[in-house]
Amino acid sequence: MTAAADALWRGWDVLLGRHASWGAGARGIAVGWVLSRALMVLLLVGLESTILNDVRYYAAGIAEVGPATPPGAVLREYPTPVLGLLAVPWLLGRSIGAYVVLFVVLMLACDAVFTWLLARHRPRRAARDATTLWLVAGPALGPLALTRFDVLPGMLAGVAVLCLATRPRTAGALVTVGAAIKLWPALLLPAVLGPRAGRLRVLSGAVVTGVVVLAGSLAVGGVDRLLSPLEYQTDRGLQVESVAALPLMLIWSVAHGAWQITFSRFITSEISGPGDQVMLTLATASSLLALALMVLLWLRAWRTRTVSPAVVGWVMLTCTALFIVTNKVFSPQYLLWLSPLAVAVVALGPRRDRGARRFAVVLVVVGALTQVIYPNAYVLVTEMSWANPIGVGLLAARDVGLLGLTWYAAARAWNGTARPATGRRPSTRVADPRG
Repeated sequence: MTAAADALWRGWDVLLGRHASWGAGARGIAVGWVLSRALMVLLLVGLESTILNDVRYYAAGIAEVGPATPPGAVLREYPTPVLGLLAVPWLLGRSIGAYVVLFVVLMLACDAVFTWLLARHRPRRAARDATTLWLVAGPALGPLALTRFDVLPGMLAGVAVLCLATRPRTAGALVTVGAAIKLWPALLLPAVLGPRAGRLRVLSGAVVTGVVVLAGSLAVGGVDRLLSPLEYQTDRGLQVESVAALPLMLIWSVAHGAWQITFSRFITSEISGPGDQVMLTLATASSLLALALMVLLWLRAWRTRTVSPAVVGWVMLTCTALFIVTNKVFSPQYLLWLSPLAVAVVALGPRRDRGARRFAVVLVVVGALTQVIYPNAYVLVTEMSWANPIGVGLLAARDVGLLGLTWYAAARAWNGTARPATGRRPSTRVADPRG
């Protein structure tokens, strides 16, 4: 796996011309961004146009708002502040067709800003490595990043890591805004509080931003609307792509029998049948264990005298990955949470840290597998077919790859938050869990 990752990296590296001057490299990045994002748009309007239905769903929800329907009554599965974000394309377009175009343009603009921030980060060579990976990650995962706002909290988390050392208040504010868009970044704030030097400033940025967001949310929808996303997640069943569902999916693929896959009211495919409650219970138990590990990592980060932003990034990656692999729900866009963080860690780390680059490369491969599954081969994991073992086999490969990435991130986070031995100078070697 590591040899393949290194080979892929060398090929991409040549494409962007690492040995050229920084000016030429910047031009290459600009050209690479245009070409890679054009490919994503072509996929979106061609083979994968079905995923635009989610954007139409956003538009339909916002369009309902009026004298008879308050803002807090629509899209209740999402946090209240998301309504403001999703309303922007509607206010500019006022039609479903215009909304779709404007939403994609908005996502492209956010992507361009994130790419620019990566490219200008120091040290420049590490930044160029990170930008290369980000340019490739887009087409690998496909146009999901253009049709799901899930990429925004991932980008905010990535930028928070990049600016943690120089702008801790901004880092705290960015993570809090991410949590206001999607709830999961709330798990990242304790990690961002790791470095002692800027801890109070991170906390102040998070608290001020949180108070503003909370006040606005309560004003728009009240307490009931504030809590509705949590209730929505609680009621969901075992989604077919979740790691917890994989054993049942493997059995279903060869002997459909008593298992059924249905499209639920949560607009997702869920598997039910013998063993589903057991797997749901296991998912809940594993989520609690994952939370315990997160808390332990937070405590280790807080007690360590000096925690670098790169180590904070590994802790954030671990928390995010653990949340994904232990959840009873796994939607393809969840990988958009990991990718920006992974490339940010590459930008922060020393160039001798091949582990960070390998992690990002394998994540790109996992993203490509995800794109093959959804939307291109999704019928193979949701409908009865002779080819079900092929579809579920791809699903298993993707999940196993993600589990491996989770283990690696956890090992890096654990090693990075270890206290140096008393009386000895801290080692400058890059921690590598491979031994």
